[in-house]
Amino acid sequence: MDEATLAEVETAVALYQGDFMAGFSLRDNQAFEEWLLLQQERYRQMATQLLRRLVQSLMHRGHNGRALPYADQLIQLNPLNETAQQQKMLLLARDGQLAAALAQYQTYHNLLAEELGVEPMAETKALAERIRHASQSPRHNLPPTPTTLIGREALVAELLGKLNNPACRVLTLVGTGGVGKTSLALEAVRSLIPTGYFLNGLRFVSLAETATGKAIPHELAVALGLPLAPPQLLAELAEKEMLLLLDNMEQVAEDPDTAVFLADLLHKAPLVKLLVTSRQRLQLHEEQLLPVPNLDVATSAPVLFKQAAQKVLPHFAPTAVEAEAIADICQSVAGLPLAIELAAGWLRHMPCTAVATELHHSLALLTSSLRNVPERHRSMTAVFDHSWALLTPPQRQLLARLAIFHGGFTLPAAQAIARADWVDVIILLEQSLVRHEEGRYTLHPLLRQYAWGRLADSGEQAALSHAHAHFWAAYLAEQGDGKSGKARTSIQAELPNLRAAWLWAAEGGDAAVLAQMLPLWHNFFSVESRFAEGITLLQAGWERLPTSPPLPASLPADWLGRMARMHIHLGQLSSAQALLQQAYALLDGPEAPKLRGILMGHEAIITFHKGEFGQAVILAQESLALATAADDLDGQIFGVSFLGSCYKALGQYAEAKNCFTQAVALYEATGDDLGRAMMLNNLGNLAQAQGEFVVAQTFYLACISLFRVQNHGYGAATALANAGRLAQKLGDLEQAEILLQESLLLKKEQKDNRGVVVALIGLADVAVAAANFPAAQQYTAEGMALAQLIGDIKLQLEVQVVQATLAHAQGDMATTQQFAAVLLAHPALTQEARVQISSLMGVASG
Repeated sequence: MDEATLAEVETAVALYQGDFMAGFSLRDNQAFEEWLLLQQERYRQMATQLLRRLVQSLMHRGHNGRALPYADQLIQLNPLNETAQQQKMLLLARDGQLAAALAQYQTYHNLLAEELGVEPMAETKALAERIRHASQSPRHNLPPTPTTLIGREALVAELLGKLNNPACRVLTLVGTGGVGKTSLALEAVRSLIPTGYFLNGLRFVSLAETATGKAIPHELAVALGLPLAPPQLLAELAEKEMLLLLDNMEQVAEDPDTAVFLADLLHKAPLVKLLVTSRQRLQLHEEQLLPVPNLDVATSAPVLFKQAAQKVLPHFAPTAVEAEAIADICQSVAGLPLAIELAAGWLRHMPCTAVATELHHSLALLTSSLRNVPERHRSMTAVFDHSWALLTPPQRQLLARLAIFHGGFTLPAAQAIARADWVDVIILLEQSLVRHEEGRYTLHPLLRQYAWGRLADSGEQAALSHAHAHFWAAYLAEQGDGKSGKARTSIQAELPNLRAAWLWAAEGGDAAVLAQMLPLWHNFFSVESRFAEGITLLQAGWERLPTSPPLPASLPADWLGRMARMHIHLGQLSSAQALLQQAYALLDGPEAPKLRGILMGHEAIITFHKGEFGQAVILAQESLALATAADDLDGQIFGVSFLGSCYKALGQYAEAKNCFTQAVALYEATGDDLGRAMMLNNLGNLAQAQGEFVVAQTFYLACISLFRVQNHGYGAATALANAGRLAQKLGDLEQAEILLQESLLLKKEQKDNRGVVVALIGLADVAVAAANFPAAQQYTAEGMALAQLIGDIKLQLEVQVVQATLAHAQGDMATTQQFAAVLLAHPALTQEARVQISSLMGVASG
């Protein structure tokens, strides 16, 4: 429906002022009354159809505010019209009124309950859940655009029109390298932010450093802040209404794994749209193409040249002669934006006429068909070659060396690794060969590829890769243990370089670098709660290790042990156990006793989650003994603290308190605030189990404060769940619900399955206390399914305790007794749970 038709329909709708001849009747004239009712219904249906078309059309155009009054009219005609109710919810949400959208859902929910005694359709519930999730998520992660877009207004409008079409699932911007596909996409997508057109937001996914199609899910997960494997990632996106901007897809476009993943994504996430930038099409059935041409050489291209020139010569105002030279340059590079910007950068060193003359000498290279010219460089090699020719030998060497960096670099890093002279870096910056944004220097991806080839020709790649790896290993070591907020920020800023250094060291078997980086990687990803991402990186390094020469005896077992610990955090106990068995088999050398103690500590955790508390105590004691013999303070602290958890589960509260108190003192002595916070949380749990609620509350408040100061999301979420359960026992059900829901949200974001189950158990307890039995049943069902999935026997029993409590609250004594009989006979039931179930049955706990 075009704008003119929209206006006509709006005029027609305005003519409908309610039922035809409302309030008019003829006494004792049944024929007239029947005719009047038919006419009223006829006009009402006509108005409904017009309003429906009008709302739908305005929604597709992103005119949410304009559509809202018409959605209200539809609802006034029939308040039970579920489609209209859904449209209004969606319009409010896309207009930024998320709370109002959820209120609309609740109003409709109440109306159905009162009028019909039913609930909204599953589709409406799902929409409400999507809106609720959207209210808790960032709208976008779009990077800033360094330049103003010129000459692309019509193309932006065409792009937005295609995205607004419901039939468009994949839109690929295709064009040569340097034509401005990314800038165009960002400009268009940025205009969608205030419209709320995509309910769950917009995400920019850079694939510039991606070498294979298999790596796309990882990059997508990072951009979404969801460190998940592909199946879980697709499940997370299944109900999302989102636009994904996949940038620089060309290097993986022909990889079969790319097509497989994208096809799976489109199938399993029907509300997700893809906007792709690539030099070639993806060859997908759903794909629509939007070619991105060069700028018009007579109009837009000269404007871009002047804008770029004024970055190096702020007062540049071309004369008539220079204007002719600029026109010549734009013609020579066929209006290619990146080539124009690079050409303008030369004005710092030569006049426009000289630039135009130089380009004429090698214009043919822009369309070179030489076999030894890489395909990806055929449209830009001439520009880069001319940039190269203008540099002095030291500057050329520097440009090639700068290609060693991934994701940009700082001046100190360039000086240390590439032996850069800051003056030469500034010259490269002035010639638009290097870009400077927010304290970092970057090379355009195409230019980096060109410079990498030059570096290969120089024979310096191996030496620079070695220097790069050792520099970043040292940089990582400078971050202490990698746990503090400042250290984690520093690591995140250089993650692409650190990742490249790690993988190069693995391929080359550089034991010094690997040994230096391994513990920092483990600490960083653990404290960040990015366990899946950490596993992926450690696994990638492991797979690249050469068969010879062999690594130091201690490194392989340490490596596998750290991977196992991350799997435990994700509730992947079988994977963790398998890695531990491999690690045990690789133990060798003087560090073997210490490492065996660490591995036994990991095994103790797995055993604990299986509900084998006695065996967990034995393993933890052996781990502690080995750590003490090896003078391993970290291992000793772990052994003492974990023994406390085992003793608590067994009901040996005095021993547990002694262990936790010792651990707090040790953490204080070492200045480890995160460890101290964990122990304060454990002391809070212990006090709660003993009914010392005020003491427990003091411990929880202290540990939550420490976790938040350290920006430790995992610990904070854990403590919130514990504080929520305490609030429930104190009778503050509203506060308990708030704390547990916050914990649940955080644990889901962290993909901490065990933490999710703990929060669900707490919420089920609150629901039972509030006599909200349906909610309690839902929470326990979700909790049991997840606990069974991860194989955690201890948590399965805790869910059954709540199910027994629920049955008792409903007066179902037979079911309560069945649960109690099974639970009290199970050796893995914790003492705290045993007391709870015994109290429920009115018998003394043994």
